[in-house]
Amino acid sequence: MFKSLFTSRCIIMLIIFSGMILGSGLIGSEASLYAADGAAHPEGAPLQWKTDLALWSFIVFIVFVIVLKSVAWGPLIKALDERELRVVTAIEEAESKQKESEELVKEHTRKIEAAQDEIQAMMVEARSDADRIRQDILEQARTEAESIKAHAIDEIDRARELALKDLFDQMNGRVVDATEHVLGRALNESDRERLIEEALSQISSSSN
Repeated sequence: MFKSLFTSRCIIMLIIFSGMILGSGLIGSEASLYAADGAAHPEGAPLQWKTDLALWSFIVFIVFVIVLKSVAWGPLIKALDERELRVVTAIEEAESKQKESEELVKEHTRKIEAAQDEIQAMMVEARSDADRIRQDILEQARTEAESIKAHAIDEIDRARELALKDLFDQMNGRVVDATEHVLGRALNESDRERLIEEALSQISSSSN
């Protein structure tokens, strides 16, 4: 890139200088010839080709190029080379920065995609945990409900047994009293036990 710019610039400068010198040589020589001959200046543009003038113009151009190269061409080319080098360096740095920026963008994009995947995984895990916790709570509530139900059934059975025992005691007492009243004497312990067993057997058979 640097060499191609240098070559193109030299060619353009040579063409410009050549045109300027040849044009000036032609016009100036044409004017000096007419002045020297005392002839009248012809009308129109002085564009007739003169071989000797072109030769002298070329020689002057070569001398001018040699002088220019020895005096001003070197520093000028050096300054232009340094400027081009700075431009090329700046372009390379800009391209490097652009590549770094693209890499950073790609890295951030990968990080964002990884974060999104992680968030999705966390959401799935959170849903799974929520379902598991809900199932645990439902199971615990069901277990507690069954325990409360069993306890209530036990309490009801116990209350029913107590009520039945109290009822049996009252009935036994009344049966004993009625029997003693009918017999006109007090019953002994064996009679009471027999009457109680008979009453209990009758109640049990009737309840069944």
